[in-house]
Amino acid sequence: MTSQPARESVIAAWLADPTTRSRVSSGEQVDWAGVLATLNKNNVPLISLADEPALTGCPLVKLGEFRRIAGQQREAWRSLREEYGKVRAGFLERGIQSILFKSVGLAPSFPYTSDNLDTLVRPEHTQACREILNQLGFVELRNIEEPQKLLFRKFEGGVSVSAIHLHGTVGWGVPFVDDAALWTRARVAPDDPLVLTPGPEDALLATIAHAFYENKSFKLLDVARIRHCLKQPKLNFPEIERIAAWRGWEDGLAFCLLLYSQLEDWLYGEQLVPAEVLERARRAVKANAWLARQLEQALKRPEIRFPFRLSFIFGKIVYYRKVVRDPQRSRGRRLDDVIRTLVWGVKQKLRIRPQRGMIVSLSGIDGSGKTVHARALVSALQIAEIKAHTVWSRFGSSAEKTGSGRPGPEQAATSDTATSLDRRRQRLRNPIMRLGWLICNLAGLGLRYNWQVRLGRCLGHVVVCDRYTYDAAVEISASLPDSPGLARWAERLLIGLSPRPDVAWLLDVPADVTVARQADENLSAAACEELARHREAYLAMARAYGLKVLETRNGQQETTSRIVRETMLKYYDGYRTWLNALFLSNPNQMNPQEGAR
Repeated sequence: MTSQPARESVIAAWLADPTTRSRVSSGEQVDWAGVLATLNKNNVPLISLADEPALTGCPLVKLGEFRRIAGQQREAWRSLREEYGKVRAGFLERGIQSILFKSVGLAPSFPYTSDNLDTLVRPEHTQACREILNQLGFVELRNIEEPQKLLFRKFEGGVSVSAIHLHGTVGWGVPFVDDAALWTRARVAPDDPLVLTPGPEDALLATIAHAFYENKSFKLLDVARIRHCLKQPKLNFPEIERIAAWRGWEDGLAFCLLLYSQLEDWLYGEQLVPAEVLERARRAVKANAWLARQLEQALKRPEIRFPFRLSFIFGKIVYYRKVVRDPQRSRGRRLDDVIRTLVWGVKQKLRIRPQRGMIVSLSGIDGSGKTVHARALVSALQIAEIKAHTVWSRFGSSAEKTGSGRPGPEQAATSDTATSLDRRRQRLRNPIMRLGWLICNLAGLGLRYNWQVRLGRCLGHVVVCDRYTYDAAVEISASLPDSPGLARWAERLLIGLSPRPDVAWLLDVPADVTVARQADENLSAAACEELARHREAYLAMARAYGLKVLETRNGQQETTSRIVRETMLKYYDGYRTWLNALFLSNPNQMNPQEGAR
């Protein structure tokens, strides 16, 4: 007996296609939580379901979890669309059109459920678009580049608010469509004037190629998008077949059309691909016994689940068949394509992700926000697929007293600085105690900075130091007011023997803000005076060692945003590694036409 999809998958498929939502019965005996889970796994936009009048009485939209996720998605749609509107406006000011080529015009046309917005521009406009995105506050993630594909993210407060994947061609490693023809058929989406989509022929090809060759799986959203393309009047199938043959993947297209038609039959009880097109596809697949066997095996699996996944090895074999058969590339170019894509694929499959090491330090008086900003910076770096972690330290701190190895930020920020310093100064009047305290702390911090920080950078990690040598120097000076010469000697020794940060931030809290804190946090006058002296010492440290002074008056989010952006720009400046070079994966190797940057 032929397997069938679970009822939850069928209901989810009906919901994914606006034209079949009326089939869903409110009295349907089905696991509605399972339907919701299937919709989410298959990237089906929930906001269109929440706004669908025909589903008012459906148990799905009454689920609390559905309402929660739909609300989150609505906010994501609004925020991402707003950011994209700024990008598109910036492009248009320079006379540059852009196409969201994974959108097919199926409402909602703005593809907010994608990991990023795949935006097609003409290759000659790539450099101008890069400049525009940089002006709009985006950062180019040069560790995630692909041929004619550049990824940009915009961060606010350490959170990614927009991701633009800039394409110079519709392709994955190699081109898959006729880009020149695609531009002539582009159209404005019927439900969203902000979205320019490909024509149905190109949209169908892009959807199939991405699902099959890139993802090696068909999601319910892919099926719904293909159905939408097939329903368009005057769909030109000879043109679709011409483009696939022109790019060397006519057999892959034939396989996908037959596979799709069976999936559609299981889910919707109908097949929209014209019979004559299916017959040509059958002949093409039958001519290749191996391909025919793969199709048979895919359709006779014991359980039909969505996303409908295909074999990785099978997907790679048909991908390389396409690469070596592309008649639009010369023989030498095809050989180069095979070598490069094979090397990139091996690197990706083995999860080899070499990166540059970097040290970032955040310094400042207690309560300046070092810990909050450090955590946000690490979070942003990790979103950019950069290995990063924090190292916290404090001169004279008994880290053993806390299970985490450090006091909490609230504790550090609200401690009565004057009182604790007075007690320490009293103890350190004894010369033996003073020398022992200094030697123990210098040795401990020196070891930590060279073992955890220097080694971390050598191993290719970004090490974010929440307090560093400059903070220790201020602590030493404040603790030894009667021994300035000894304090200066200790400062120079510690800073000289520790790795120099690649980016060193000083979070400056202005005097008037400190005064305001006195009332808000019930700090003593003596504590505020001590903080003011510390601030002057930090500013002197910044002048002596070149720290970047950042006033924190404008609020946490704005401060974090600047730290994240400027640190990442510094990190990516001239980005390349020797191991990436071996895998032909440095930016100048991925996109040699762009030149070294």
